[in-house]
Amino acid sequence: MSTPPTMDVDATIAGEPALKQSHKNVPLLNTRQQPKPKQKVQMKQNKKFMLTFIQTFLLILALTFSTYSLVQIDSLSPQGNTGDDTHEMLVRTEGRVADSICTEGGAEIYIGNDLNSNGYLDEDEVTSSTKVCHGKEGLSGPQGNPGTALQSDSSRLEIEELEIGSITCPMGGILIHSGLDTNDDGQLNQEEIQSSEALCDGLVGSNGYNGQSGTNGAQGDAGSQGAPALVEHRQPSPAVCPSGLVLRFGVDDGIGEGVAFDEHLHDDEVRSSIQLCSSALLYGPISDLFPNSGDGLTTNCDAMAWMGEQQRLLTAGVNGIDGCELWVSEGMESSTQLLLDINPNGDALPGQYIGLNSVQTAHGERVFFDADDGMNGREVWVSDATVAGTKRVTNTGGSLPLSSSAQMVQWGQGIVFNTANDALVWSDGVTTTTVFSYPSFSPSQQQNLNTLSLGMATFATEMLHANSTHLWFSAKAGNDIEPYLLTLDAELQSWDLNPSGASWPSAPLLIEDGLVAVAEAQNGRQLVRLSNDGNMSWLTTLQHQGTGNPTTQVAEELGIHQLGNLLVFDALTSGVDPQVWSHNLSSGQTQILSTTIIAPGDWAGGIVHQQRIWFDCVAPNVAHEICSTDGTVGGTQVETDLRAGMASSNILGFVSQGEHLFFLASGQIDGVESGSSLWHLHNNETPTLAYDPWPGVNNNSASGTYGELLLTEHHVMFISHDGIRGHEIHAWSHGERTGDWLIWS
Repeated sequence: MSTPPTMDVDATIAGEPALKQSHKNVPLLNTRQQPKPKQKVQMKQNKKFMLTFIQTFLLILALTFSTYSLVQIDSLSPQGNTGDDTHEMLVRTEGRVADSICTEGGAEIYIGNDLNSNGYLDEDEVTSSTKVCHGKEGLSGPQGNPGTALQSDSSRLEIEELEIGSITCPMGGILIHSGLDTNDDGQLNQEEIQSSEALCDGLVGSNGYNGQSGTNGAQGDAGSQGAPALVEHRQPSPAVCPSGLVLRFGVDDGIGEGVAFDEHLHDDEVRSSIQLCSSALLYGPISDLFPNSGDGLTTNCDAMAWMGEQQRLLTAGVNGIDGCELWVSEGMESSTQLLLDINPNGDALPGQYIGLNSVQTAHGERVFFDADDGMNGREVWVSDATVAGTKRVTNTGGSLPLSSSAQMVQWGQGIVFNTANDALVWSDGVTTTTVFSYPSFSPSQQQNLNTLSLGMATFATEMLHANSTHLWFSAKAGNDIEPYLLTLDAELQSWDLNPSGASWPSAPLLIEDGLVAVAEAQNGRQLVRLSNDGNMSWLTTLQHQGTGNPTTQVAEELGIHQLGNLLVFDALTSGVDPQVWSHNLSSGQTQILSTTIIAPGDWAGGIVHQQRIWFDCVAPNVAHEICSTDGTVGGTQVETDLRAGMASSNILGFVSQGEHLFFLASGQIDGVESGSSLWHLHNNETPTLAYDPWPGVNNNSASGTYGELLLTEHHVMFISHDGIRGHEIHAWSHGERTGDWLIWS
């Protein structure tokens, strides 16, 4: 079942009725699923209703947060010795079903103090709440591409900063104006403002009272000064919400990397936030690199990386003139442009070997990738999303060429990669050296590691894996390729897993106090546990049930995933296709989880989501669909039949955010084919179609043919075509589905 993904399946053409198949929405295949109402289409609402709602909501919000500073002061305990026992202010939002108050549903906003310090606003901690209702549903219409930011006679919200000392807010704050942009100039003029409401920052809290003297005990020290509660607004990204606001609530207490009492709300000082948008969140193509019907992204030119701090996308792309080069985008088509023509005489092919990878370094956020400039061959490059900041990664010894076996991981505020001239290199984009001369190592530590690594070669061709402190890699010493561990404390561990030959470690998974991998033993490929202290233990003794021969294919498609004490992986032990297995780290029991589900993870791999592992599979009566497991036989099952009967759904990728699972697949809606599109599953309910880039009969956008599914703070991004342009980048804002955004249109 290793056939590469293709859209040319022996099935009904996308958009045609599914003949001889039951017309249905996505069916329920297990008792955990519950029907979900059809998604409503939000249309333009009556302006009077919108203004009434906005004014009412802002009035309630202003009244609610006018007590914010008082609550913060009251949260200071009069018995506190240090003032550290103050209770954190929390804001919680929940979806609201349709009722007599909100006929179209909406959301509840709860505010209160975290009295039990569990990080969650419990019901008995709520001190105030307000409701946000959705507008009435408009007539259903066809799905279209994102429109312009605002149309004529549209409602707007604008923010005016209030400085300290203002009459309205003595400690500073913001003034929220709402109204109609009747002249369509993109802003609210004075005569267009219908309502103005203030959100004021809180006063500095009082000192805590002295603790009372106990029997034969000394009087407690004075409590420290309480920090002010702040309300901060930000404009939402225009790539997500064309008109709205983001309110952040926090305390100027210097927590984390914040600065106390500087009258500025740092990220670590934010306790809660609310994101509001006056229209549906945007979605659609964000690039047309190769104008008209040309493919802007294609084979070996489809790597992407999202820079969270800068809110920018770096991608490989083709425009039909400059070859495959490096592009940058802020998430809108108008902002997508060629960043640098790295290879003026050919294709740079950014990310062909190691992809594009966003890394937080000591010098800021950087994207590392491989590219060929036409003069130095394929090497590692680094970019800060500017032309001047995009350059080759070099060291004093010259170039660092890459081969097709190159791998890269994040470690030590930089990256580690293996070169074609057989070196294991660390770099943060400014400093580049071998890992054994990592800059934080002392001279004596570097000398010791260089001595221990003498004779080691063939670095990381089999395995390279890391967390924040530990770097696991394979290397050849003598004639054996075995695993090694290097820590930021300059400790080097080694193992000889296969005394009679090389162990060829692969499929690494970090677990508590060590790592699990697949390695070669005398009885074939098996799971082995490597401890940080240098110990090891073999976990499995799998063998092919039909021939009795040692196993040769373990964790090659699904890989290894952990659920508590259970490890879930794929292994070929009978027939011609792998099956799904589990190993219990506590009991040592290894068992097959299903004899009918085969080829787990063959196309899309697997993902841990809500204490289950989700993966593509092949199963009787449903062909290629989605399966899941909790690591037990009884909890391993088929989850979907997106295309009725034996028509395959061609699952191509998974991403997960909270309770929400997104994936690329072909499905049916009331018996009509969707083609390969973006689907959404919430709380194990019935999957729904989230976004079809090319809707209509006989249309298949072939989403996921190139590239991967990319999840950002606001978007799910993937490569697709819409029938007008070729394969380009599409972005779908997931905030409405995940509840991260409140929509009042």
